[in-house]
Amino acid sequence: MPSPSDDPRTEAAVFQSMTLLSALTTAAAVWRAIRERRAGQDPSAQEAEAVVRPRLHRAVRDLSATLMRLHAGLACPPEAPPPAALVRRFDDLLALREATQLLQTIHQRLLSLYPAVSEALVEDVRRQHHAGRALLEDEDAAFPAALAAFAEDGFAVEHRLRAELGLA
Repeated sequence: MPSPSDDPRTEAAVFQSMTLLSALTTAAAVWRAIRERRAGQDPSAQEAEAVVRPRLHRAVRDLSATLMRLHAGLACPPEAPPPAALVRRFDDLLALREATQLLQTIHQRLLSLYPAVSEALVEDVRRQHHAGRALLEDEDAAFPAALAAFAEDGFAVEHRLRAELGLA
């Protein structure tokens, strides 16, 4: 007897759900960007320390949560049925994209604080951002191992951010 995950309707429902989630995620990101621009927040501009620090703290907190989500996803068994494996990979890609965007935001905000923050920290965040972008563009079969390495390096960068910025 075939399992429910072998049913073509299950696969179609999974694809439709992922398409909807992807569209909603993109729409939410665009909405946030528009809202921030209308509020006068320009991530490409240098901002005052009093403005940057609270935003940077929120971004580091969000990065921590996203890295935890990535790390938790690595605990899923690799022998999952195809629909479950597809959903897991999709969620991993969404979390990776979110972490990469947060790293870009953190890098831009750190540049506003430079030289009050170390050049090494700014460079580490930049490198981690580029590693995330490269992983998003790479269709290598070793994705779980590369994602695990990205999460581990991300936690190290997050730890350095917390230490240097005086976050608990």
